[in-house]
Amino acid sequence: MDATDPPPPPPPLTRKRGREARKSKEAAPPREPRRARSRSHVPPPPGAGDGRGGDGEEDVGFDLISRLPDAVLGDIISRLPTKDGGKTRALSKRWRPVWRTAPLNLDAGDLAPNANGAALAVLVTQILLVHAGPVRRFCIPAQQIHERPAMVECWLGSRRFKNLEELEFTVPEDPFYGRSFLLLPPPPSTFRFSATLRVAAISQCSLPDCTATLALRFPQLRLLSLQEVIVSEHSLHSIIAGCPALEGLLLKRSFGFRCLRINSPTIRSVAFHSPCCGDHCVWKVGFHLEEVVIEDAPCLERLIHIERAMGLGVNVTVIAAPELEACVLDDLDDGYYRLDFGKVVFKGFAVINYTTPVSSIKILALIRDNLRLDRVIELMRCFQCLEKLYITASHYGATNCWRRKHWRKLKSLDICLKTLVLDNYRGLKSQINFATFFIRNATKLENMIFTGGRSNGNAYFIARQQKLLEFEKRASKTAHFHFTTKKCYYDWVHIKDVHDLSIADPFECTC
Repeated sequence: MDATDPPPPPPPLTRKRGREARKSKEAAPPREPRRARSRSHVPPPPGAGDGRGGDGEEDVGFDLISRLPDAVLGDIISRLPTKDGGKTRALSKRWRPVWRTAPLNLDAGDLAPNANGAALAVLVTQILLVHAGPVRRFCIPAQQIHERPAMVECWLGSRRFKNLEELEFTVPEDPFYGRSFLLLPPPPSTFRFSATLRVAAISQCSLPDCTATLALRFPQLRLLSLQEVIVSEHSLHSIIAGCPALEGLLLKRSFGFRCLRINSPTIRSVAFHSPCCGDHCVWKVGFHLEEVVIEDAPCLERLIHIERAMGLGVNVTVIAAPELEACVLDDLDDGYYRLDFGKVVFKGFAVINYTTPVSSIKILALIRDNLRLDRVIELMRCFQCLEKLYITASHYGATNCWRRKHWRKLKSLDICLKTLVLDNYRGLKSQINFATFFIRNATKLENMIFTGGRSNGNAYFIARQQKLLEFEKRASKTAHFHFTTKKCYYDWVHIKDVHDLSIADPFECTC
């Protein structure tokens, strides 16, 4: 037969050949079912295999994280919220013993935010009994100090708190005006961690003016927060002086001192609030904050006056802060708040002394009950490198007309603004005239945000405002305009973000 000839046809299938074919199929071993792809995000336990196939190649689906040493896994768990750290025990047998010995991040707010004090105390006690590892972060409500001082002392006295890094006594957001001011000192064990603490938030306590307090040293402390605390001026400055690595300081609703002086080569953020509500509260708790002096702070970037006080403001003097970029200018009752940069002195929004502009300020928040355009233009002349401006005002000037009135000032004014945020915007005539000034004259504007009530999200309201504001006549062709609904009720800055230096803009709402 030639190689080119087709193969002969197969022989016909006889009854005998059919039976033999069926028998051969039955005798063949069953095929291994195709392995289904797992849809579970939970890694298999390490005992399920050695992680390699028969030919030595790596199995892509194997849990490689579980191969890490216990110390690394424990560090990962300690950086998770309390609940999430406990849930890692369900991942596999490999993770179960790690949580029990990993550094503990115990935040009572994450455990049971709505639990009462007694239930929360029982829960914290149970966790500390079960967990055998060291405590890295301990955060409980300050209410526990007053209601269960012996139990808090027992917690802090445990040997597992030996190398504690973060200690926080939290307070609710509502002010404590009208509460009892009989604040107790913190538990005696509070300051035995001074050598290892990196974050300390002391709240609703009275720091005694004694030798022990004056001799405190916090060599590693980065953030110090005193909220609703009674402390003398001498003790306050002694504590700050004992923090050679301090980067952030927060004083909120605290009493007992009139002046805060900053002399620190490392501090980068200072936030303060004077809780004075008139003469009727001073006699109860002593002095309140009246003056802030930045004497020498070469690294200071933020100087923030948080929350509007109900009465007298605070006089601020900046002597040496070459890196200061963000601050708040508040006009309380037409002139109580004084801000002195040396080159420029403000009393409220009025410029009472001007020699040369402040070149370091790039982010500014303005707060005033009745905001006038001519005052803001005068401020722009004092901060000629300003890039972001936040304006909060309950009322604007009568008309805020500007085309003829401010023409001379515009010739010598170079507006460097890139971002402008107008809070409480309702589309009133005075607000439209105010915004139009920057739309027509800010040549470097990139974003303009109008924040207000629910109407700001209405399509008809937005279309009408676009027509009245004449966006097509903008000076910056790259400018974008946004109408947003206010998501939170903070006037300026969120307390939780006030010292987060990874956030470039402390006034930007992240809700």
